[in-house]
Amino acid sequence: MLHMFRLKHDFSIQNSRLPAWYRLEAIDPGWLYMLKHADLIKVGKTKDPKRRLREAQTWLPDCELIGIKPFWKIHDFERTLLCGIANYWHEGEWHRFPEGSAGDFLTEGFQIFSDQDRNKNTFEFNYWIGGSGMGEVVMEQNHRRVTLRRFQRDVCPRTMEARRKEMLESMGARNPNLRPQRKTSPDA
Repeated sequence: MLHMFRLKHDFSIQNSRLPAWYRLEAIDPGWLYMLKHADLIKVGKTKDPKRRLREAQTWLPDCELIGIKPFWKIHDFERTLLCGIANYWHEGEWHRFPEGSAGDFLTEGFQIFSDQDRNKNTFEFNYWIGGSGMGEVVMEQNHRRVTLRRFQRDVCPRTMEARRKEMLESMGARNPNLRPQRKTSPDA
């Protein structure tokens, strides 16, 4: 992993030729990036990587850059990636990965993408998503036909537990039988 201040990236693009059978939609060019701070990982997109990294240094100067990689269709790919890791959602575009969890798999997989070949990265992205297990999560979100934020709140264990507590508290307020009963002493 690279510390933000030691980045040696020229952001040049040198695209490879793709197989003739692969139909590439060369639209919406940009960069996907991952930042890490403690056990939190931020996934984002940008059209101007130099500016975005300068901005990141102001709001989180001690974060680590996992990678910043060129892709076509960055809006679609960012959404797919955020959906694929929805189980680890913390807040906004930040995700919390417990030590030794899928976080290592995610960051190592992302680092494999090329720093300069937008065509190759775009071609390999769907294979990565499908082979990582994230594809099933994306299919579930599509099946539910809900927004990404709603899906993140629905599947994230942290928010599921908070909603369960709220529901029990509200039910207890309406139904005295659901309230915890005080223990009475056997002498009473």
